[in-house]
Amino acid sequence: MKGIVLRNKSLSIQNNLERPSPKRGEVLVKVKYASINSYDVETIEGQNALLKKLGGEKTYPVMTGIEFSGVVQSDGLRFKKGDEVYGYPDLAKGQKSHQEYITIKEDYMAFMPTNIDFAKSASLPLGALTSLVGLKDIGKIKKGSKVLINGAAGGLGVYAVQIAKIWGADVTAVVGPGQEAFIKALGADKVINYKEQKLQELSYTYDIIFDLTTKVKFSAIKVLLSEKGIFIPANPFNHIFAVLGNVFRRKKVGFLMVARGEYPKLTEISRWVEQGTLMPVIDRSYEFKDYQQGFDRTLESGKRGRIILKIEDYSS
Repeated sequence: MKGIVLRNKSLSIQNNLERPSPKRGEVLVKVKYASINSYDVETIEGQNALLKKLGGEKTYPVMTGIEFSGVVQSDGLRFKKGDEVYGYPDLAKGQKSHQEYITIKEDYMAFMPTNIDFAKSASLPLGALTSLVGLKDIGKIKKGSKVLINGAAGGLGVYAVQIAKIWGADVTAVVGPGQEAFIKALGADKVINYKEQKLQELSYTYDIIFDLTTKVKFSAIKVLLSEKGIFIPANPFNHIFAVLGNVFRRKKVGFLMVARGEYPKLTEISRWVEQGTLMPVIDRSYEFKDYQQGFDRTLESGKRGRIILKIEDYSS
């Protein structure tokens, strides 16, 4: 089996990896496509080592890839051989998806939307699921909610905008130069170019501020929250003290941590895609052998949606 192996903060393709065998509650999946995102880059740099240690992570040679689409190779309780699926492995433990085969708990994936291909399906799980949990479960979004999404053109933001509109919110999206028309087409009611207008200069207040850039501090943004508004940062570990301070104030800071796929919510996401109310967004797709170009693209500005890696039919 082939996979992208991480050693000493460096990646390489290895051709002689052992194919995993599913345990109870798991199935074997042949991976067709996987995404590359910022969490993978952080893993290479060693930033996620503590999270993995706390999660009891066993060391696997393949440590990158947290979204995938593929075909089930073994019968389970929910999924059968031949089923087309997509999912999101556990962040803190277990195998990752930058390899030809992965064993994964059935609860961490769902049936692919029937109207899109494997590449588009692989762009969905993490971004759409995290946006859904952040806006609905933590933000308590409802029709008419005023929502500000900072970093709206990235791999999470493109789904946050669409999901907020599905719930009937009034959405203001903050993006970089050249992204205005693109994000407007996804449904944003108002688009702000952060190069032209600073967040602190806005004259509106919002019920939910969803920061996907990981650069904004609660102290700097709280003036833009409504009386009972909530600030939801994509990386909650940078805001622990602000979260702990929730007990003393009406304006809150949400702790958003979606550590793995969830079958019911991924199924809901599939239904939205099939209904045409949620559209997958791919920035660029790369062949497996060109994985380094994909990782390099992850570090560039101006991206629109997910970066996808083709795993299937790889030849060295």
